[in-house]
Amino acid sequence: MTLTFTRPPGATTLMHVAVMCPDIDASLRFYQEGLGFTRRYEFTESATREGQVVYRGRGIYVELEGHAYVELFPGGRPGVTSEDGPLAHIALIVPDVDEAYRSSLRAGGRPHGLGDWTGEPMSLTLNGSPEVDVRVAFVRGPAGELIELYEQHSPIVAR
Repeated sequence: MTLTFTRPPGATTLMHVAVMCPDIDASLRFYQEGLGFTRRYEFTESATREGQVVYRGRGIYVELEGHAYVELFPGGRPGVTSEDGPLAHIALIVPDVDEAYRSSLRAGGRPHGLGDWTGEPMSLTLNGSPEVDVRVAFVRGPAGELIELYEQHSPIVAR
């Protein structure tokens, strides 16, 4: 199912999520080869028009479909996960959860279970109003970030 999203003119939208990466090159490979992101921009310094440097260090924007980015920064600490802070996970709509899961693992991701579930692709029904049929999987990226792979099989219809 293809989802169509609309946004009122002038509404706020998400530009990017920044991830601190113990190995920025491993994270770049994961997002490109595993999840289909495109490397769009890399910088090593940001400065104001007055020449004041705000940030020095490598930063890479990887893009998904022209409107969503993950910004990769060197840093982070091995063994630290997204659950150690306020960010629970990043959810990505994918055309095929099973293929995205396999390619994520091939590119350095790791399976991530929740409770008794291993995190492998599974179909389920979200029991809201209305109910929504989805297929989901969870993987952990090289920097410790948790990623939900999400494929929706029934539309959400407002009541």
